Amino acid sequence: MLSSKILALHVTKTTTLAMLGATAVLSGLQILFTYLGELGGLRADYSAWNALIYVLWGAPGYLYQILPISALIGAVLGLGALASNSELIVMRAAGVSLWRIVRWVMCSALVLVIASFALSEWVIPYSNERAKSVKNHQSVAQLGEVRGYWAREGQRFIYIDYANASGQLSQIQTIDFDKDYRIQALTQAQQGNFVQDGQWRLAHVTQTKIADTGPATMQLSQSLAIDMALQPKYVHMVTIDPEDLSPSQLVSFMRYMNEHSQIPKSYELAFWKKVGSPFALLMLVLIACSFIFGPLRQQSMGFRLVIALFVGLGFYYLQDFLGYASLVYSPSAAWFVLTPIVIMFLIGNYLLYRAR
Repeated sequence: MLSSKILALHVTKTTTLAMLGATAVLSGLQILFTYLGELGGLRADYSAWNALIYVLWGAPGYLYQILPISALIGAVLGLGALASNSELIVMRAAGVSLWRIVRWVMCSALVLVIASFALSEWVIPYSNERAKSVKNHQSVAQLGEVRGYWAREGQRFIYIDYANASGQLSQIQTIDFDKDYRIQALTQAQQGNFVQDGQWRLAHVTQTKIADTGPATMQLSQSLAIDMALQPKYVHMVTIDPEDLSPSQLVSFMRYMNEHSQIPKSYELAFWKKVGSPFALLMLVLIACSFIFGPLRQQSMGFRLVIALFVGLGFYYLQDFLGYASLVYSPSAAWFVLTPIVIMFLIGNYLLYRAR
């Protein structure tokens, strides 16, 4: 029992350090090349220092994107080092099963899985907004301003010329239809303010009501209470790229859209990508294990790294291509995002089964 714990600690420590090392190196290279790319777009109001601050604020996003490939390369490096020192052979000869070693490596990958979730939920939504504010020379509050916003809530269509995350509106128009889509009322207001959930107060209002028989009546009022499910936080979310929203924000926004309108496919795609990211990371680690115990066990470390890099990039581009294909075709984005992960899982299990 004690020897098993020592072996487990040795394998997990070796592979964890290799994964963290690969993550650090790839992150550093990504930041460097991104900064060099930003230097080509310098202008009078965007200096080299601004570019550096922009890249540093965007670093958590770059880190999140490379974590699956870092896990793959780190697993190849860690297990490859153990294989080069004949440690894996000794473990197998001592009766340690292949699947137990794979489980130890998967435990190492959980460190990156936790980091991936923490980045997507708490860090990236904040850091990416800060990065955009540096590049656009706007405050975070100004980034949350919307100009020209359409929404549908049941039989009501809403147009807002200006809205911000503080709950202030200007130039609002609402059109109410009956169940046969005949116009019942048209409301125009110069200003609006958020009161509480589901309630807004419009100012300087012109309201036109159309009777079923045809005549229309117009009313002018200084103030009008109106029910709208729209909330300031959802106005703010519209200004943010779906990929920059946290999983909880995506769930909240999609629930709101599902109740009052139709969920845009771009938000579904972003949500399923975030759901699939931890599984993609684990499946790439499984592929790395199958390489070391399977077809690449006799190859050099450099060859293993090249193959791992090609597999990681191939998986990334395939998932990216299928994800954007889901925006065109009707099936759910979940099928397009999760299919490459399932394929990797089957390939990895097959190679490990043969190596067993």
